Amino acid sequence: MIKIYVDTCVYVDLFEGGRKSALAYAFFSKGWNCAFELVVSDWVRSELRRRKMDSDYPLLFEKFKAKNKLHLIEHTEEELKLAKSKSDHWQDYLHYLIAKKAGCDKIVTCDKDFIFSVSPIFDIVRPENI
Repeated sequence: MIKIYVDTCVYVDLFEGGRKSALAYAFFSKGWNCAFELVVSDWVRSELRRRKMDSDYPLLFEKFKAKNKLHLIEHTEEELKLAKSKSDHWQDYLHYLIAKKAGCDKIVTCDKDFIFSVSPIFDIVRPENI
């Protein structure tokens, strides 16, 4: 089964509604139908809390958990320091480090900077390409 790490921007697209929400919903529904396992980091959860989306994501994660397709992972202080030393876009680099540690096959994002900076070293795809 393919393991996927999802960048925060895809969750934000889903929860904020609008044009990109349908694409994000279609992507997550593939996971609910067991097309992939979802890896969620404490970093993503903290970014969603900062955006006041803490009431939105538990139900989403519960759908994956009910099918035994949810993996929670935490970052370390060392990973945070490494990310900050490696890139001006350290948040993206931290997502990459966490996904790599979790054994993910792909990172899903719609962030062009993330795609540009990390795709040479990891398989990065847009939600609509899963």
